[in-house]
Amino acid sequence: MKFIQLIEQLARQVGAHQIPFNPAATQRQGLIESSALHYALITRIVDAIYKKNRCRRLTDPVERDATFEALAPIRQEVLRASDTDVDAARLLEDLCASIAMLFEQHDPASSAAPRAPRDPRNTPPVRLNPLRRRIK
Repeated sequence: MKFIQLIEQLARQVGAHQIPFNPAATQRQGLIESSALHYALITRIVDAIYKKNRCRRLTDPVERDATFEALAPIRQEVLRASDTDVDAARLLEDLCASIAMLFEQHDPASSAAPRAPRDPRNTPPVRLNPLRRRIK
């Protein structure tokens, strides 16, 4: 799968409000429009995937393992942060599920064991620090 195909398909899967894909883009910097709900997070993820897969052009191929290696540190940082937005955490979980499904559909031989696509709506809730629940 090519980098631009991955981002375009993620935009379809996750939604244009999360990943407003610009099909006319010729460079990575213009690929995501600034109207994204979590623009800084999405652009950081897109940049990390691009770099980890050693892409030079939008049409360069991406691999499953490199893509998840790019996502892992960002996901951990966001999920461990005390001020994480619940929607941002949900976005990351949806992205991971969608990426796994897209790579499974595109190249079933690339995954170790066939798995049924995970429904992102069935993800467990994000556990927030219990002290944050107190109302003053």
